[in-house]
Amino acid sequence: MSTTSKDKENWDKANSKEITNRKNGDIEDNVRDEMILSKALNEWEERGYIIRKAIPVSVAYLLQTSIQLISVLSLGHLGSVELAASTLATMLMGSYLQGAKAAGFKSFQVTFSAVIYGSATALDTLCSQAYTSGNLKMVGVYLQRAIIINLLGFIPIAFIWWEAELILTLIGQSPEISAKTALFLKYLLIGAPAFLLFENLKRYLQAQGIMKASTYVLIICCIIDICINFTLVWYKPLSLGFIGAPISTSITYWLMFFLLAIYTKFINGYQAWGGWSRAAFHGWKHILSYMIPGILMVCSEWWAFELISLLSGYLGQLSLASQGIIITSINFLYQLSFGVSTAASNRIGNLLGAGLVERAKMASKLSMQFAIIVALFNATILIVFKDYWGLIKCTSYVLPLAGIFEISDGLNSIGYGILRGQGRQNIGAFLNTPGYFILGLPIGIFTAFKLGYGLNEECKKRMKEGKEKFDSMISDDPYCDDDI
Repeated sequence: MSTTSKDKENWDKANSKEITNRKNGDIEDNVRDEMILSKALNEWEERGYIIRKAIPVSVAYLLQTSIQLISVLSLGHLGSVELAASTLATMLMGSYLQGAKAAGFKSFQVTFSAVIYGSATALDTLCSQAYTSGNLKMVGVYLQRAIIINLLGFIPIAFIWWEAELILTLIGQSPEISAKTALFLKYLLIGAPAFLLFENLKRYLQAQGIMKASTYVLIICCIIDICINFTLVWYKPLSLGFIGAPISTSITYWLMFFLLAIYTKFINGYQAWGGWSRAAFHGWKHILSYMIPGILMVCSEWWAFELISLLSGYLGQLSLASQGIIITSINFLYQLSFGVSTAASNRIGNLLGAGLVERAKMASKLSMQFAIIVALFNATILIVFKDYWGLIKCTSYVLPLAGIFEISDGLNSIGYGILRGQGRQNIGAFLNTPGYFILGLPIGIFTAFKLGYGLNEECKKRMKEGKEKFDSMISDDPYCDDDI
């Protein structure tokens, strides 16, 4: 696609602003990115740019998820109550972790992570557009506004976590698990602000095209987290038992933030930071107009999946385990499309900030091409490996349906990334919320429970056989906890 004369003119203006800023010391030579060049990229160069930016983002989110998984797996060996408490806490901080595991971290995800990820979509729009608009220091101001608003918003969430035992008991959770979950969340309170700071700083860097920084930091922190977790949970001289896991996670979150801040300060990304400004306490209505629909867009999807996971428990224990495998598989593959989504969002925001509307349209078109490719790849993986789950045969019957779902989910993910780049989170919220809660969930509940499609007869037969084998394995395991 040839660049229009209007785009060339806008590109020249963007370059002129960038050169002026460089002369004024605002931008240094080593931080110029492909979005500010003397020549426009053709389609193949644009594709290459998106791929290069998408890969480290996907890896970073996989690593970020694994930090929570490390604690859940570690506590699984302490007993079923500890395992249940850790996972329920995660549900209240979104990805599904099977069965009883869902207690401490799940609480963290539903009430906290989903909100932070949703509000951070405002930075995908505002920071990426400000970065190439010639108003470089506004990137830092938007970051400051997001941090202040998120910290204030975390105050009521902190009260919910502190009173989690009472809340969980009132809704019918067992007293023992409720007490453990509340204890888990109280220690996660130490690290939650760091998670908030890390996520916002990460979006600030991504808006500047700096995608690899968070990946490097998370590789280091995942390794350290494994060591800290083992030491605090299992290493006899220093073992703290159950509370060692949330303490380990909190330490890791602070380490993530400090390492990313050090990278920003001394290596790259500092150029858009103009220091703390009074402007951070103004213009909240503007940034909230992006944050609120962003939160609705993300939370509606995450909460719908959590409700599905909870409801699947009424279909039986093995059905719940099968659901856990399916959701975990979907979440893993989702990171591929989410990487492209983030790269597309920031790329389109950068181009629109520079006034390159036609180039942004081309980037949107190419991103949707990637969406189709990634969605088909994810669907193929789920269908090809449907027979991998030998013990839980029911999973193999459902994975082809999950493969079909992956096609639409991949297209949606990248489509919403394009909307974020344009600052149109309200459209995503308008489509997501009724789509899940007016159409998807009611239809799923009706077909699963009213029509009896939750499990077909073949699935029930296979699951019964699998349960007998599973019980036999458990009875032969000398290390098995009798409570499981």
